[in-house]
Amino acid sequence: MTPTHLPKTFRRRPPLWMVPLFAVVAVLWVFFVWRWGARFTGDASLVGLLLLGLGGIGVVAALMIHTHVRTSLAAAGQTVREDAERDFEVFLNLLPVGTEITDATGRLLYCNQKALEFFGLSETAAKTLDWTHPDFLVLQPDGNPMEPSDRPLNRALLTGRRVQDVVLGVEHEKDGDWVWASVSAEPRFDEAGRVNQVIVTFEDVTKKRTAETELAIQTFRDRLTSLPNRTLFMERLAQAILRTERRKLSTAVLFLDMDRFKVVNDSLGHESGDHLLVQVAKRLRGCLRPEDTVARLGGDEFVILFEDLITINDGLNVAERVSESMKEPFLLDSQEIYATCSMGLALCTLASTSPSDLVRDAEVAMYRAKARGEGGIEIFDPSMNSQALERFQIEGELRRALERNEFILFYQPLVSLRTGLIEGWEALIRWKHPEKGMVPPLNFIPLAEETGLIVPIGKWVIEEAIRQATKWHSDFHSEPPRLMNVNISGRQFQHRELITTVTEALDITGFEASCLKLEITESVMMRDPLASLEAMKVFRGLDIHLVIDDFGTGYSSLSYLKRFPVDTLKVDKSFVDGLGKDAESTAIVGAVISLAKSLGMRVTAEGIETSEQLEMLRALNCDQGQGYFFSRPLPAAQAEELLAKNPVW
Repeated sequence: MTPTHLPKTFRRRPPLWMVPLFAVVAVLWVFFVWRWGARFTGDASLVGLLLLGLGGIGVVAALMIHTHVRTSLAAAGQTVREDAERDFEVFLNLLPVGTEITDATGRLLYCNQKALEFFGLSETAAKTLDWTHPDFLVLQPDGNPMEPSDRPLNRALLTGRRVQDVVLGVEHEKDGDWVWASVSAEPRFDEAGRVNQVIVTFEDVTKKRTAETELAIQTFRDRLTSLPNRTLFMERLAQAILRTERRKLSTAVLFLDMDRFKVVNDSLGHESGDHLLVQVAKRLRGCLRPEDTVARLGGDEFVILFEDLITINDGLNVAERVSESMKEPFLLDSQEIYATCSMGLALCTLASTSPSDLVRDAEVAMYRAKARGEGGIEIFDPSMNSQALERFQIEGELRRALERNEFILFYQPLVSLRTGLIEGWEALIRWKHPEKGMVPPLNFIPLAEETGLIVPIGKWVIEEAIRQATKWHSDFHSEPPRLMNVNISGRQFQHRELITTVTEALDITGFEASCLKLEITESVMMRDPLASLEAMKVFRGLDIHLVIDDFGTGYSSLSYLKRFPVDTLKVDKSFVDGLGKDAESTAIVGAVISLAKSLGMRVTAEGIETSEQLEMLRALNCDQGQGYFFSRPLPAAQAEELLAKNPVW
């Protein structure tokens, strides 16, 4: 200890005032003994009395000096301790790690600024906590809650041993973000060997943890929805299948595909499509049991893994909850969107089942559900595999058919019921397969619609029909010019390139826009009435005519019908078949014609096969008809022959 470390009250020698004090006391004692001592003791004892008094004075002086030295040393020690504590506190606050010291009951004795910043607590709040059982959640590295007994402080208190580098996460008190730390705990002992304090350090590893999480997301998580990706899902599925026989319970996979998701992307943009997928993922998580796993395979495809199912009905119950959750609208940029999903469920009871086969079976069942209508659920059975194989084969051949020019157009005449003359044609696609011959439209159009191939196929139909109509206008002049009707599928109608396709074909051929009619089915039109209305307005602005096909089979709202810029209603064949046979069909056809006339629209009757039907339609004031009574759909060469004859019915 150097003099500069000692308090000002401390001196190595007694203070100077003690010397004259005890000198005066000694002189007074000598005087007292010399003057009055003989009265009490006699002359023989004066020396002894004198020495005794002086000795007492010396003892008192020594005691006072000793007391002074002890007091000074104690003050010096206290000062040194206070300085050391201040230096230690400054040192701890300069450390890059958080530090706290608690007693054996979990009461905070000290914590540095770094620790307070890590937890987002004030010093007062930190000292009120019981750190053995704090009132905030502590997470393990895998995201599950950490048991109190596993926390470093409690382990050090219980075992009396050092605990090192335990990674845990806590929610930051101020901003609610999760922060992660590598925590160590060092116990300290009293004289009896009992733990009386624990020093705990916190090294902030949030950035490192974030980087690791980002890497894990890239490897095992879907970046858009944060759901498990295909890799992680297949790993969990493989483990679940292995546990199947041991637990004597079933595992199942539910495959989900959004219906008409491409329409959202094409009409609202891919960003809105991404927002929809995020909302769908959130709803799916809300429908599941804690032990279930939902993953995104890519695009608009999701899969759910069910474990420990007693019966297939357990999986169906979840599928039905998913279906119910989809009935609520999704909000995209302040616009309500309704979306459904088709689902397929495949069950596994054997540990030998291949994970990829189980997912494939669920996908096959999903396609069966989609083929039967949007929003359906199907359970896989082995017979579906052969059908799925055929479907995939047709899909591959369908893709090549466009490249190999295997599609051709047939044309069915549209006859004026007033004059009996051909006043237009409906273009109908056919697939001339090199091995199977002529493939009916119903065998490939739904698949083309589902896979999106209908867009390039539909583009070819529009271009070829307009090209053919232009040629016929030149070769078979009529007044007014004959019209060309082209069917537009639902997916095609919602595709943003449809308008460009039509206008480019008109520009290239020079065909008059007023001679083109686009046919849209009632059900397609009503999927999204507002979007349909906007698209129709664009076409009518180009002087292109619009036809509602299969009218009466859908669910048109009359309030929408009067707003749609439609030129013609087509009465479905199912109603024409009943003319003259049942009063209901006759009444419906009559009502449709009256409705159309009141709205300023023309009416075309489909499927006329008898002269009786023709006469009844003329009596009902129907404008136009088509059907086998006039002509079957014909290839272009035979249609030209019919045009050359210019028949009258």
